[in-house]
Amino acid sequence: MSEKGIETRLVCGFLDAGKTTYIEDCIRNDFFHKYGTTLILCFEQGEAEYDRELLFEKKTSVAYYDGKEDIGAFCTRSIEAYHPDRIYVEMNAMMQDLREQLPEDMQIVSAVTWIDWATLGLYFANFRQMISTMVRDSLQVTFRGCPSKELLMPYSQAFRLMNQKASYLRQDPMGYHEKAFDLFLPFSLDGPEILITTESFLPLWLDAFDHPEHYDGKMLKFQAPLELRHNTGSGYSAGRVVMICCMADLQFMSFPLEDTETVTGEGWITFAARAEVVSGDYGQRSLRLHPENVCYVPAPKTLILDTR
Repeated sequence: MSEKGIETRLVCGFLDAGKTTYIEDCIRNDFFHKYGTTLILCFEQGEAEYDRELLFEKKTSVAYYDGKEDIGAFCTRSIEAYHPDRIYVEMNAMMQDLREQLPEDMQIVSAVTWIDWATLGLYFANFRQMISTMVRDSLQVTFRGCPSKELLMPYSQAFRLMNQKASYLRQDPMGYHEKAFDLFLPFSLDGPEILITTESFLPLWLDAFDHPEHYDGKMLKFQAPLELRHNTGSGYSAGRVVMICCMADLQFMSFPLEDTETVTGEGWITFAARAEVVSGDYGQRSLRLHPENVCYVPAPKTLILDTR
């Protein structure tokens, strides 16, 4: 255990999404067992069961939560019983506050989410907020058993808005992995100017997040109104409020503005802007806009972009 606590990895997903298989594969293929012991805290049991011989060989134990005691007390009791050097937590998606109830001495170093293609449509239609809760804190999201990348295309924008930094993978029925999403851009990157409409704003924002170099030096003409906001101590930004899952999950997706002498206050604007790639304090690259021809306009009828 480090000074900050026991390294803990969360594995999220609905029942039978592939969490047990993933944890077992991690234990089978890593070399952690040579440097200590592993504990799996299991908060749900699906059809798959852990290979007891493998766990014994890899110095791994499993503790199952029966729902009869406080979650923190269960974790603490299990840690005291097994004295692990590292922990995997097989999460239960229906226990939405589970992560917050883990003891402080469990240092969460990563989280991954597994989603079964066979039930994705059902859960996406009825439990999107639960999906968002899992995805937004995950480093990696894997869609298990999806026959083709094209089938995932309708979900691309929604998932990427839930978590722009996560890696999204497709695992086909034979176990082959590849990148899950190729973002479709409703405009061409070939010319020096790009016309941005309401429908193309979010694809622009998502692509610029991953590939700001696509727009460096180009003139972006925002035909549809964007909301102008003054950021305390950091100038102005222009963008749209986006609903990812529900009214409780609104985000302002925006671009920072430079050279804003023509901006006189907050409101809704249309404008053209030269895009520039800049580097932050830690080397991260992002897109900044130098606005021209700023025109204040009435607010659109729909103030929130709904991705549902």
